[in-house]
Amino acid sequence: MLNVRQTAVLAGLGALGLATRSIVRSPSAVAATLSLPLPRLPQALDGLTIQVVSDLHVRSPRTPSLNALHRLAGTRPDFLFACGDLSDRVDAAPFVAEALAAIQPVHGAYVVWGNHDLFVSRAATDPAWIGYRTQPLGFTRQVYQAHGITVLNNAHARHRIGDAEVAIVGIGDATHRGDDAVRAFDGLDKDAFALVVTHNPDAVPRLGQARVDLVVCGHTHGGQIVPPLMTPPMTSTRSPLPRASGLMHIDGRLVFITRGVGTVGIPMRVNAPAEVPRLTLVRVGETAR
Repeated sequence: MLNVRQTAVLAGLGALGLATRSIVRSPSAVAATLSLPLPRLPQALDGLTIQVVSDLHVRSPRTPSLNALHRLAGTRPDFLFACGDLSDRVDAAPFVAEALAAIQPVHGAYVVWGNHDLFVSRAATDPAWIGYRTQPLGFTRQVYQAHGITVLNNAHARHRIGDAEVAIVGIGDATHRGDDAVRAFDGLDKDAFALVVTHNPDAVPRLGQARVDLVVCGHTHGGQIVPPLMTPPMTSTRSPLPRASGLMHIDGRLVFITRGVGTVGIPMRVNAPAEVPRLTLVRVGETAR
């Protein structure tokens, strides 16, 4: 029989083995497809596909997370939702925009700002009292627009597909209180079929009375580094989450949180593999057949 010390050593070695296997798997982003039954989905939108991309944290054309976008080139989903934290340097935005445009979404590509799109760490030459530098969002917006990509910052867009209409509502980043649901939904019919894209799931409890059919977001990285047999120790959110990623209900609303692709701080993922999921919306009645 093993004593306590031997058991602890073996447990540690086993945990290290599990973590190592997870680290090895993490560079290639998982491109899974998830079907989401939605009660109010119009017949004309049954089967609508949304390619979700988030948290790329691109700094140069050699950033590994760009490879995940390159593998999606020409896949032509109905919509592309990019949930923020796409480039950690403003001069990296053109690389991201080119790769996003190459996916060729049929009805539109939409981007929302994340906290790393808004602010970057201070340079070594900056005074000590400067914590972060603001990013020039005007330039980044122009880059995306030049590639046919729309930035929705507390705003919405409407699309008519067949005899149905879908509203894409972009909510600003809640990390720095940039979210404004009132402004984003202003002018939209209260019964509209609405898909919300935002960066930080902290925006969900602040949606007020807005009627929302699905929220898609990122920010958490799925915890990024999750010790084996433990829950994620960090999600970088103010509000507690049922889990760090995946499909869940927050304040009664259906929310999908993607783990995203890139990393922050330590350049690795443990038990939180990178992903570029594709969502397929299906009518609830259709799933019962």
